[in-house]
Amino acid sequence: MNLEHVAQRLAMSPRTLQRRLGELGTTWREEVEAVRQEHTMELLRATDLPLRSVAARVGYSDMRALRRAVRRWEGRAPRDIRNEAGLAPTPMGADAGT
Repeated sequence: MNLEHVAQRLAMSPRTLQRRLGELGTTWREEVEAVRQEHTMELLRATDLPLRSVAARVGYSDMRALRRAVRRWEGRAPRDIRNEAGLAPTPMGADAGT
């Protein structure tokens, strides 16, 4: 979903939505990032989906972008989060290099 679509669903202009978010001390980009982070962490902890699939589901262009984001948020690799959650790596190296 993009800003224009969400604004339309809320029956306001994109600029009004941006202004209202600003009044709440946040931005569209920060909110998108927060939702991506929450959804990514949930998928990493609760599924054994390949990182390509996780990246696609949360809107990243590829696994590298996902890995960078997870390192920024958590300070560690996606595989470390999966290991902590007790999930085994996906067969055939689908998560290689995580």
